[in-house]
Amino acid sequence: MDLSSIGLFHLAGRRMEYLGARHQVIAQNVANADTPGFRARDLKAFDFQAAVRHAAGNISPVQTSPMHLTGTRAPQPFREDRRVPTYETAPAGNGVVLEEQMMKAAEVRQAYDLATGIFQKHVGMLRQAWTTR
Repeated sequence: MDLSSIGLFHLAGRRMEYLGARHQVIAQNVANADTPGFRARDLKAFDFQAAVRHAAGNISPVQTSPMHLTGTRAPQPFREDRRVPTYETAPAGNGVVLEEQMMKAAEVRQAYDLATGIFQKHVGMLRQAWTTR
């Protein structure tokens, strides 16, 4: 059985993909902490409600006339958050504050641990349900 066909597992997988991409952006920020003119970047927050609507709404429209549009659209990749940061900038123009990046990395790790915990618990429940049959 493909677990990604179950909505909860698909959603947990998307959350883990987002957290992996955000961790990569944070790591790039830390790696460029001394690069003159570098501005710290971040990803837009994962919108749980939008993800649930997307997972529940994978219903394709019916084309009843050749004049209708098909209505198919590819999933959007994670977007960079382009809001102007409120933290300080070094004299060389670098906008990376290592303390903030470490706090963000800790948030990502905690969220990833939560997502993997939920994933493992639900796999355990499925295993138990299959073995009691």
